[in-house]
Amino acid sequence: MTERNNQPVFRNQVINKKELTKMISWAFTNHGTARTAQMADKLKDLGFKFATRAGVSISVDDLQVPATKRKLLEAAEETIRETEERYIRGEITEVERFQKVIDTWNGTNEELKDEVVRNFKMNNPLNSVYMMAFSGARGNISQVRQLVGMRGLMANPQGEIIDLPIKTNFREGLTVTEYIISSYGARKGLVDTALRTADSGYLTRRLVDVSQDVIIREVDCGTQRGIAVRSMRDGDRVLIPLKNRLLGRVAAQDVVHPETGEVIIPRNQSISDELAELVGKANVEEVVARSPLTCEAARSVCQQCYGWSLAHAKMVDIGEAVGIIAAQSIGEPGTHLTMRTFHTGGVFTGEMARQERAGFDGVIRYPKRLRVRPFRTRHGEDAFVVDSADSGLKIALEGADGQQQTFSVAQGATLLVRDGQKIKTGQILAEVPITGRSRKTTEKAAKDVASDIAGEVRFADLVPEEKKDRQGNTTRIAQRGGLLWILSGEVYNLPPGAEPVVKNGDRIEADGVLAETKLITEHGGIVRLPQEVEGSKGGREVEIITASVLL
Repeated sequence: MTERNNQPVFRNQVINKKELTKMISWAFTNHGTARTAQMADKLKDLGFKFATRAGVSISVDDLQVPATKRKLLEAAEETIRETEERYIRGEITEVERFQKVIDTWNGTNEELKDEVVRNFKMNNPLNSVYMMAFSGARGNISQVRQLVGMRGLMANPQGEIIDLPIKTNFREGLTVTEYIISSYGARKGLVDTALRTADSGYLTRRLVDVSQDVIIREVDCGTQRGIAVRSMRDGDRVLIPLKNRLLGRVAAQDVVHPETGEVIIPRNQSISDELAELVGKANVEEVVARSPLTCEAARSVCQQCYGWSLAHAKMVDIGEAVGIIAAQSIGEPGTHLTMRTFHTGGVFTGEMARQERAGFDGVIRYPKRLRVRPFRTRHGEDAFVVDSADSGLKIALEGADGQQQTFSVAQGATLLVRDGQKIKTGQILAEVPITGRSRKTTEKAAKDVASDIAGEVRFADLVPEEKKDRQGNTTRIAQRGGLLWILSGEVYNLPPGAEPVVKNGDRIEADGVLAETKLITEHGGIVRLPQEVEGSKGGREVEIITASVLL
């Protein structure tokens, strides 16, 4: 394959599925369909030839469990143990305990997944499981994780997450308990796949029924309206840059360079690869593009609002049945989505906040302009949430030998350390929400703290303040945090004349003696204790013989 100026193209790199997609797209854009088909044919022959010669197979020995797995599990179990102790002491609620357990196991599972990938890359990059999963040929990281990492958290038949994870993988083999927990998810996956395949096909038919009349009937409806197109983001990460979202659309307004004011794309101009690249280089934040949603053509869509037919990389033809194309484009992934449960076997995967960890021992330093307020995390830990809207603020970790590590803290980030606190390597310093934006609205919700035992209430460092509202209802609010003790115990009624053998405030063990009483008899005579029979615990009766006759 050669470029247009007849310079041969040489790509000296590992070509996986993603790179292959890019290469075919490049060939299609630069050389048209016929040449691309030829290249794809040659690539297919090349692939078959070398797949045959490589002889890639799979055996039990190809499943290599990373050596660090044991340490990761031990660290997670230690964290869970501490959480349980905090729960028993009453420092955290049941919900906070559950959330901490779930997040701990999810975090461990993610770390183990990264360790699996690192282990393959460092020790055996030609491992057949690694090659199959990461080239995009067969399988994915989620399945490899279950084979050589850990299966992780599963859901029960009610859809609730079971806080007992499956710590083993299929290479090591599951225990009986783990197998029973696991088999529910696997069975459910198979049943759901069978049921949902029919639903997916039905969805496609309904979509076609609704949209079959949408056809390109005119060249330009003459509308001034359009939709704002921006880059697609997930927090700080850019998922799809703006230039990739513009290809084939028609500009509804002039696109202007933000610094020079020069018009990059005039209104009603279709956006090609080159123009999209110019928009990307100019760092334009937003482009108003024409869309079928804002098209003003009666009973149809016009050419200008639809844009390119991506199959031919040129403006769509008049008479094209774009409604049916759209219906099939939405319906087709539906069949693949039904298969997802089947492949992962009901394993629970949850998103977490991004955590910033310390790279070395040191002391934490806040910047002077940083404004924080106290905050209780979802795990019941005391922390600070960043109120400063200044995006350039960074907290610094200073090491003993002049080392320094800095972290950006955006508004809404949670800081788990105080200014001047000593930090150990690997300690979590901050959590940044995955969405990047914290919720501005706060919802009020009443959460009851219930007592497990009956007893007498005592306040320790807790100062309640009474407030009256307009309706005259009195509420008592704690002015500051403190402890609330419940004194619980058994009540023993002592009979008259009993002598206590304990003093007020003494500690007593179980089965300890509290008091002694005297048994007084009205009759005089001989005391006889009952005879002990072997195996019996002895009677509790004392006989007093008042008279006896000797014959």
